[in-house]
Amino acid sequence: MKKAPYMAYPELQQLMWLSAAVQMMDELLKNTTIPEWVRKFKTVRTYLHNIIEERQNALDSKELEKVLRRAKNTGIKVYSYDDFRVDRDDQRRQVTVAFEDLLTLADAALLECQSCPQGDCVKDCQFRLAFHRLGLQCGTSRENPAPGECEFRRDNVQYNISPQYERVDSISQMP
Repeated sequence: MKKAPYMAYPELQQLMWLSAAVQMMDELLKNTTIPEWVRKFKTVRTYLHNIIEERQNALDSKELEKVLRRAKNTGIKVYSYDDFRVDRDDQRRQVTVAFEDLLTLADAALLECQSCPQGDCVKDCQFRLAFHRLGLQCGTSRENPAPGECEFRRDNVQYNISPQYERVDSISQMP
């Protein structure tokens, strides 16, 4: 970071980290009772706050407005990637996946859909809800399904799917 009238995006990110550290120091001060630590937290908060003020004072007035607006609309999220420290059953964890891989998984789910009995279970189907949340249009052949019919099915015939993804008519034909 440097004292300049304008701020590039990486510098803005650094300023956001400093601001987050100041906010964290405020939270730590509320919960800390050890006097020596309180004094050190206050010192760190003061130094960080001074750096933020000095950097903002060096900015052009229009640039300061832009930075404050961007700072207001910027948040910092902290994720832990250590499986030993994260609940393995956390269903809300965000994962970045290549689009081709996502479509492959959707195709596998559609194969599972071919063994669905249809009816009342359609409205609570986890695959159907996921397809709608993701906005996927893969495999849809019904434009106006009747009540109790899933739009991701080709027909209402229930099939048993083998591990090789071949349709078979009954369980006795499975390898």
